[in-house]
Amino acid sequence: MTTRATAGDSVRSANFGELLRALRQQLDLSQGQLAQRVGLDRSYINRIEAGERGAPGADVILLIADALKLGAPDTDALLSAGGHPIRALVTLGLDDPTLLALARILTDETLEASARASLRTTIDTVIAHWGKSREAPAPGPVAKRARPSATTLPTAGNGGSR
Repeated sequence: MTTRATAGDSVRSANFGELLRALRQQLDLSQGQLAQRVGLDRSYINRIEAGERGAPGADVILLIADALKLGAPDTDALLSAGGHPIRALVTLGLDDPTLLALARILTDETLEASARASLRTTIDTVIAHWGKSREAPAPGPVAKRARPSATTLPTAGNGGSR
């Protein structure tokens, strides 16, 4: 089976190559050193970074991330730039009912943007609290936002539950 490249693919590949180069250079590694650590040809790394080759499969990206000793955020950024789901999504499964429900609500065009923003605020608050209770840092800064009013929260009458 062959697939046709699109303009989005070339942008994604270029972004992947640029990110790979930046991460590699942060460690002051040459393309050859990275290639040797991963077991790839130096010219392959060169072509990826130059945007001449598309991003590799997730398995190779994980080998690269391991060779670069990347933490979870950088590994996930590399996977995402390569057009692959982040590890947490793979672990949970793209059919996880909670993720699906959340995705449906956040993409529901009949729901007001303010209601989706309120949901995001609620999720940010829960994540920040959960992270503190487990003595782990929250996965990102939680912006200070006004507490949502009852009129902005999704309800059965305004598209919140189906």
